Amino acid sequence: MSDPEIAARRQAIVGCAGANDCVLVALFIDELETAADELHKALAAVLEVDEGVLILPNLLHLAAAGNPIELRRHLLASHVEVLLSEVPKLAGRVC
Repeated sequence: MSDPEIAARRQAIVGCAGANDCVLVALFIDELETAADELHKALAAVLEVDEGVLILPNLLHLAAAGNPIELRRHLLASHVEVLLSEVPKLAGRVC
């Protein structure tokens, strides 16, 4: 990713936190080679607090730890809300 793309993604996460009245405590930035490690750090941090919120650009960011849908369900069951900062792009036209 380019520096402007990283900055835009970071701003989207900050904006999502603000729009949902969340206090941003930590921001984990990953690269392809560190994605799994950074995700595990983020998950460990959010699981340490009561009623935590994890903000991701999209659910694909959970894939480094397994099935994103199952992991999201596990987080919700652990009282961790998962918010997405990117609006999903639709493939094709919407009728």
